[in-house]
Amino acid sequence: MNEKRNGALDRYPIEKKRAGRPSVTVKEDGAVIFYLYAPAAKIVQVAGLGGYFTNKKIDLMPDGQGGFFAEVQDFHWGMHYYFWYVDGVRICNPYAGISYGCFAAINTFEVQEKNVDFYFAKDIPHGTVSICKYVSKVSSHLKECYVYTPYGYEEGDERYPVLYLQHGVGESETGWIWQGKANLIMDCLIAEGKCEKMIVVMSSGYAFKDGEKPVFYPGNFESELIHNIIPYIENNFRVRKGRDYRAMAGLSLGSAQTTDIVAKNMKLFSAAGVFSGVAIHEMERICDSDEQLDVVFMSCGTYEEQIREGMEQIEQKFENAGKYCISKVYEGYHEWHVWRKSLYDFVPLLFRKAGAETDDIPGERTARITRQRLQRQTMEEQILMFDPVYRQIRFETDEAGRPAGKYPDIPHGICITEQGTAVVCFEAPEAVSVEAALDGKEFLKLRKDQERQGYWTGEIHNITPGYHNVYFRVNGTDVMNPDAPVGYSGDRAVNYLEMPDPEFPLTELADTVHGQVHIHYDYLAEEEKVSTIYVYTPAYFERAEKERSVMILKALSTETASCFLHQGKIPNIMEYFLAAGKAVETILVMTNAEETAERMQNIIKKYIPDGQKAKAIVMERSDGEDWNSFRRRFAACRI
Repeated sequence: MNEKRNGALDRYPIEKKRAGRPSVTVKEDGAVIFYLYAPAAKIVQVAGLGGYFTNKKIDLMPDGQGGFFAEVQDFHWGMHYYFWYVDGVRICNPYAGISYGCFAAINTFEVQEKNVDFYFAKDIPHGTVSICKYVSKVSSHLKECYVYTPYGYEEGDERYPVLYLQHGVGESETGWIWQGKANLIMDCLIAEGKCEKMIVVMSSGYAFKDGEKPVFYPGNFESELIHNIIPYIENNFRVRKGRDYRAMAGLSLGSAQTTDIVAKNMKLFSAAGVFSGVAIHEMERICDSDEQLDVVFMSCGTYEEQIREGMEQIEQKFENAGKYCISKVYEGYHEWHVWRKSLYDFVPLLFRKAGAETDDIPGERTARITRQRLQRQTMEEQILMFDPVYRQIRFETDEAGRPAGKYPDIPHGICITEQGTAVVCFEAPEAVSVEAALDGKEFLKLRKDQERQGYWTGEIHNITPGYHNVYFRVNGTDVMNPDAPVGYSGDRAVNYLEMPDPEFPLTELADTVHGQVHIHYDYLAEEEKVSTIYVYTPAYFERAEKERSVMILKALSTETASCFLHQGKIPNIMEYFLAAGKAVETILVMTNAEETAERMQNIIKKYIPDGQKAKAIVMERSDGEDWNSFRRRFAACRI
């Protein structure tokens, strides 16, 4: 029997426990039950992407009530990306957990490994994950990075070393938090005294310029990291500066970026972690350098034979050169359980010796963003990936057999073509019918695209300004469009669009100094769940005695607290008023409907010194109130 299921295993950026039969149930004995309501379907199947959940399709049986189910015994542990199939058409299920992988929204679930809990939520002090905006000089885009700070950061004055941690190909800045559970791993290591306290920065590794067709490396991420991300972190967080207090690591593509960047900048980094090194040959440059790293760590899964052979060759080269490196192999394929264990073993090796602090990073290279770019990003921002790239990966190798993949463009799932009109696009080559509809409107039957094989398309007209949910059906079954913005509404994942509103431009992203959004976690042992509260603080916020206000925003029971960010765009509105001098410094506390007053107050104390009075306003979402109405109510209530 497996131990009781931990609440961290069912946390996804898009999903919450909902009424009704769940799409995936992981039983205590290790069996997994799949369920999909698809009354118009004849055949329903599920399949993984390979590894422990193979791409061999599993047939679901009809339950006689419009649903289909299958129970699979002894399902192998792991965090699994997977697909549903309805009458042969691959779909993303809006009622199941969704993460970002394979350059799109993708269904995800997890089967825990017995007696392994280092990535679980526990009754220990939890750090904070902050979502931070910065401007990429490379792409001239506004981007986000996720920053883990250890418990006590908000109230203290200690400075910390920094690990820059990168995702794999097809994933995003959100991957290490939601799939990798990096924040929970750090909490466990710190609570057990196994590592130094540190800040961990997770960024989107795509630094494409418009029209660029790069090979293997997705644009010049090196420049973005050194000239934009690191300066932002060192200017906005309490960090220890210099090579001795800076490390880099990554998985798959992120491991290749780590190797390449560290090899070119040995005077800026003291350690490198290479998890499933798809460009392991690049490690030779680190070995041959006159500079020496404090930590060189390589890892892979037991079934990654080619990478494992490369690691053995590199390990021998280091040994021949009289240099030290660490090599680890974990049971598994090219997948998240291997990378979690890699992080767990790598982090305790970092920053163990006293070093010298130096101001060695060049000044930040700033860039202006055009309003046209910001308007487009406003339409596309979402919780899965703030700045979607709308590309796929085509795996290729060069003459020497080294990775040389390319990134072909793919159509946007929803595209605003003119005021009041949007074109929707959906890839479903085997489908008989594909439909799309806005909230409360009739479904539009899409037509097969004559120019793009396998795609269906159609135009939706007379769209009023502002926010709208967009629903898709394939062969009569509710689905998600994986290539369009994804949010949560009505106890399910939804796509949405943002039609520009000239009369209410407050929701638009602005070329201004942005505040931060902080994600606070609380493990509720009795309920075996993780409570999540989002807190917005304005730019240059300091925990000090000064006039400021607190606004508590409570979501509907059929929503999640994160909906306030990209669906409500409430921080954008707040920054409009702050920039215009029409509001005092305000902390926004965004919660789920069931959040308790005690937990909210505990979070507020992290930002308001004890004894300081702060004006507080509570706004709750109302049943039947759309986001456009709530935005105006919020704006009218500005502090």
